[in-house]
Amino acid sequence: MLYSELTVRTNRQSAELVAYFLEEVCLPDGVSIYDINDLYDNPSWDYMDDVAERPYDKEVLVKGYCNTEDTDSVLDFLRQKFATLEGAGSLDITVGTVDGEAWVATWQATFKPIETEKIVICPEWQTVTTDKKVLLLDTGVAFGTGQHETTSMCLEYAEQLDLGGKRVLDVGCGSGILGLSALLLGAEHAELVDIDQQAVDIARHNAEINGLDGKATIEQGNLTEKTSGTFDVVFANLTADILAGLFEDIVSVVHDGTVVILSGIIDFKADYVKEMYGRLFTVVDERAKGEWCALELVLRRH
Repeated sequence: MLYSELTVRTNRQSAELVAYFLEEVCLPDGVSIYDINDLYDNPSWDYMDDVAERPYDKEVLVKGYCNTEDTDSVLDFLRQKFATLEGAGSLDITVGTVDGEAWVATWQATFKPIETEKIVICPEWQTVTTDKKVLLLDTGVAFGTGQHETTSMCLEYAEQLDLGGKRVLDVGCGSGILGLSALLLGAEHAELVDIDQQAVDIARHNAEINGLDGKATIEQGNLTEKTSGTFDVVFANLTADILAGLFEDIVSVVHDGTVVILSGIIDFKADYVKEMYGRLFTVVDERAKGEWCALELVLRRH
């Protein structure tokens, strides 16, 4: 399967914002920033081969990937967003194609086990020796591995919660990493929902290889439309704008005392999300990694 590779030229000051726009419409965990200054500023290198510079350019490059059939709509979205930016470099966009299987094979070679406080996330094709709980993961085209700051913050929250016997909802589940981790941490049942059928297929596969398919319901749909009842814990690792649009949907699946973990929030939109959710939820905790923020909310009792 072929994918479109989009490369945007920008400057260092605007790279994170450009990456945020690509995160909105490109494959999850597939957006990367190539800033040659990061090479020159690395104090641990006393020699750098010319080969190391090849992926870079005089401008900062931001790369993202999307399904080929989505390319035109993705480009339209990006051009609309870029029209609002000033002093952000040329913002030239080039489009190429990459072979999905070759891309995944290259990416798999770099995906190593990730250890958190209570869980080791291990690629399905590798083995690991540990006393901790192990979540085997096949992410397909990188639908969430735990490497991204937004996912790792959600995992930190999950490990701090008492999930024993709880019903959990994972909204926009991707690989299923959050919902399945919640089951490993003691949740009684998890419902996982994603609008992308490929992500749903991957999440179902991951549930099966971990022996969790009997405790997980995984459906393709428009986020909360496929869920039933209310939940004790809700994970939504998306983007600030999508979270804002989902406010009413999330409210419809919670009850007094429900804990909601929101992530994928770019730092300059954190107040926007807090203001919206603050109508009904109390912010219990807030944390940040890099330019990303995550929130722990509790529905106020009425």
